[in-house]
Amino acid sequence: MRSPSTNIDSKTPDCVFDPAIRALAEKNGRTGVLRELPVGYYLEQYQDVLVLRRLDGSLIAAFSSQSAAPETMQQPTKETGDEEAFAGRREASSVASPAKPGLHANFFGCFELLRDGENVPLGHNAKALAILKYLLTHQARPVPQDYLMDWLWPKSALKKARWSLNSAICALRKLLGRYLPSLPASETVLFERGRYRVTPRIRLSTDTDEFDSHYEEGCRLEKASRVSEAVAEYEKAARLYRDDYLIEDLYEDWTAVERQRLTDAYIDLSRRLAVCYMEDGQLQESVQTCYRILEKDRCNEDAHRLLMGCFVCLGQRARALCQHRLCEGALRREY
Repeated sequence: MRSPSTNIDSKTPDCVFDPAIRALAEKNGRTGVLRELPVGYYLEQYQDVLVLRRLDGSLIAAFSSQSAAPETMQQPTKETGDEEAFAGRREASSVASPAKPGLHANFFGCFELLRDGENVPLGHNAKALAILKYLLTHQARPVPQDYLMDWLWPKSALKKARWSLNSAICALRKLLGRYLPSLPASETVLFERGRYRVTPRIRLSTDTDEFDSHYEEGCRLEKASRVSEAVAEYEKAARLYRDDYLIEDLYEDWTAVERQRLTDAYIDLSRRLAVCYMEDGQLQESVQTCYRILEKDRCNEDAHRLLMGCFVCLGQRARALCQHRLCEGALRREY
């Protein structure tokens, strides 16, 4: 058990020493060990072991209490230097360490993969591309091998499906390795315990994650009555929504739920934007935003009502009445 430390050295009052260490040192005729430690270090005893630490508690070295010489204990302090120098080296080392190679994926509209802002040619292997999209969408959890085989080769025998999957993964690794030269191609997609995932050694970002981040931040700011800041976040999210999620994969079951979620979020933030624009007197901006909502949902009554309100404020009562009739017709046809 660690003994309580006490500030006892008169020569170096900033040093802290365990009283048991002094007693042990005096017993062995080694009081110089205590005197000659530089400011900012202290000793602790663990049975017959002396532990040298900085004042922040970080360990420097350990010595035998029977054989430790003063010069032996001083050497680690000279090598490590004071705390400021150590922190400086740590910061320099962090700056010097190579950054992870980065990829950015766009899921809104047609799928795109970018490296340093440049489009990555995706080749013609449709299965490899499908696996890439799925792995990037599910970065948080590895994907089981069996799921990929059942999804992409549902009618194939097990042995053939596994061979086809291995072939697609190999093609995917070659594709990623070609544009991530700092990584071996075999390490771009990992296979662990029967599951696949993109290696965490790649820095990944997606437009859908950015969209969610701006949308959630906008909602938070609006709730805090910071409307102008919320509008800026909503506008950033709206610019990211180029089109519906993975429009080239409309008939894939796994894309349907995510597509609907993102569409609902886009409609909601657009409605919030339209209201903010209208309350701020930006009526034309509100009208255009309402039209974007109706492109996604022609029966959205909130958008129709906002449009009618904007037209009335603009003195365009005929257009307001026309919009009312359009709303009635859309609801009648739909329901």
